Amino acid sequence: MEVIPFGAERFGASWTLRGDVQPIDTQNRRGPMPVCYLFAALLLFAAPSTFAQQGAPVEPGQTFSGLVVDVTDGDTFDVRRSIGGAVTIRLHGVDAPESAQSYGTAATRAARQYVGGESVRVAVEEIGRYGRAVARVEVQGGDLGALLIGDGLAWWYREYAPNETEYARLQRQARNAQRGLWSQRNPVPPWTWRDRTSGPGETSTRDRDCSDFDTQPEAQRFFESRQPGDPHGLDGNNDGEACESLPGGP
Repeated sequence: MEVIPFGAERFGASWTLRGDVQPIDTQNRRGPMPVCYLFAALLLFAAPSTFAQQGAPVEPGQTFSGLVVDVTDGDTFDVRRSIGGAVTIRLHGVDAPESAQSYGTAATRAARQYVGGESVRVAVEEIGRYGRAVARVEVQGGDLGALLIGDGLAWWYREYAPNETEYARLQRQARNAQRGLWSQRNPVPPWTWRDRTSGPGETSTRDRDCSDFDTQPEAQRFFESRQPGDPHGLDGNNDGEACESLPGGP
């Protein structure tokens, strides 16, 4: 009995493979890539971008570069890191007037002029109680905190940065020159203002709702400054996020 090879055609006395049939490589068997291998390969190529978006956790002592994508107020910003991921920054050693205070709007406007849409260098000092990175911010070679204090649009936060002698010097100069908030007879420090206006029994500031804010980060800042509790009812589902329907929300 003559054995006919699979996929062969006879030409005279010999057999040859048809053109549409590939010989089997017994040393290195080839064929369609298994689905599991293909999926693994796709993950390998996708992984770097995924990890870059998440980014490494921010820790005290770290420095990084990034782009300021949002200015909440005079001392709070969102920075998108060059390695991916956004970080909320609270200026170290600086406390700007609250939005409802005199010069609060001016401080926010000045901060936007200095760093809005700009590349900055961030040096993390600590992680605050709300998970924000308390940090120094450098823009075009200048210290943002020093710029705001020197303009009379922020206070040296002595309680949390007692050794910042340069901030103390700049504040004295701004006060003596009656710049910014120092043009007022008795300017109220933001930490004192928050103490007076926080809690369920507050009476020195009007009630707020989400329509009073332009962005979610602005509402979140106001909400956090009045904790514990939610005296203005900004967090309807009690998940720690105020006015989530506003632009910039989670």
